[in-house]
Amino acid sequence: MKRVTAILEKTADGGYSAYLPALTGCISTGATVADIKNNIREAVEFHIEGMRIEDLPIPEEFEQEFDLAFKMDVASLFEWFSGILTKSGVSRITGMNQSLISQYVSGIKTPSSKQTKKIERALHNLGQELLEIEL
Repeated sequence: MKRVTAILEKTADGGYSAYLPALTGCISTGATVADIKNNIREAVEFHIEGMRIEDLPIPEEFEQEFDLAFKMDVASLFEWFSGILTKSGVSRITGMNQSLISQYVSGIKTPSSKQTKKIERALHNLGQELLEIEL
């Protein structure tokens, strides 16, 4: 199964928009991250169906089953998981200074790609650890 990236962005009105670089012209909006994830999935299906009807070439990654990966900025991630992810918790699992994480969350600073990957890796590792737990 192919994994295709959807870019999630915060909109000026406080909602979200999403688009797929691999599928030009396919965009969607939603009030919450949950909404936009559902909406962009529907938009992709609708977009591909329209391409088939118009006999347009379908990008390779959409010719078979695919899964969407959602790329978002650090501030949006913290907003989405507010009450679950804390700045101190992320500081602990990343080894990054909590003050720096606070600046990323508030938008005062934007993390470099290296720092973003460090946060992403730490969250993925946490997710993997959680998957290994049985209660």
